[in-house]
Parts: sequence; C-alpha cells; structure tokens
Amino acid sequence: MELIMQPTFSTCGQACIAMIAGKSVEEVIQDMKTDGATSIGQLIEILDFYGIGHAERNKRISRKNPIPYKYSILTVHTIEGYTHWTLFYDNKYYDPEFGLTEGEYTYGKITSFLEIYAE
Repeated sequence: MELIMQPTFSTCGQACIAMIAGKSVEEVIQDMKTDGATSIGQLIEILDFYGIGHAERNKRISRKNPIPYKYSILTVHTIEGYTHWTLFYDNKYYDPEFGLTEGEYTYGKITSFLEIYAE
C-alpha cells in the first residue's frame, strides 16, 4: 500500500479510494464527480464502479465489532471536531491528512469501518 495524501482539506475520501484502487486522487475526483466532502454511500458507489469488493455497509465499533477489519476505510471523528476518512491496512493507518501511523491512532476516535475485500 502506498500512502497518498489528500490534495485539499475535503478530499480524504477520494484519497482513500485512490490508495485502494491504485489510481491518482485526481482520477478518483473525476470519476466521483466531486472534490468535496464524501459520504459512505459515495465511497461505496465508487468502490462498486471500480469493481472492488467491500462489506454491504459501515459497521459501528462496538463490543460485537471492537476493532476494524484488517483492511478497512475508517470513519474518524477528529480531535478538531470534523469527520474524516482514513485507511487501515496491514495494522497501519494510512491517513491522507496526517500520514502513516503504526500503533495507536491518536488523531481522533474511530467510530465505524467499511471492510474492503480486495488485497
């Protein structure tokens, strides 16, 4: 996995998809038809468009699902108070805003995850 940084404040979702799909952020922005903030529905739609396998829906972090799947798009509520997308792969956080993190994630609270089935 290669870390791709988001080109603007609101393109974390596009950067996560670019990392998963092996495409440039610009290409993902063009295919998604937005360079703004994205919803989980939009991320699922573009994963489908690229033919990338994934869970049907986002799963909340809970007692039943205490940790994200080994390859997931994470929903993070940042310390600064905004919602953010981060990629979790091979026990590392590929955060398009804050960079690569191994170990504890300290930029916010992970509240849910979307499992990715491609490798």
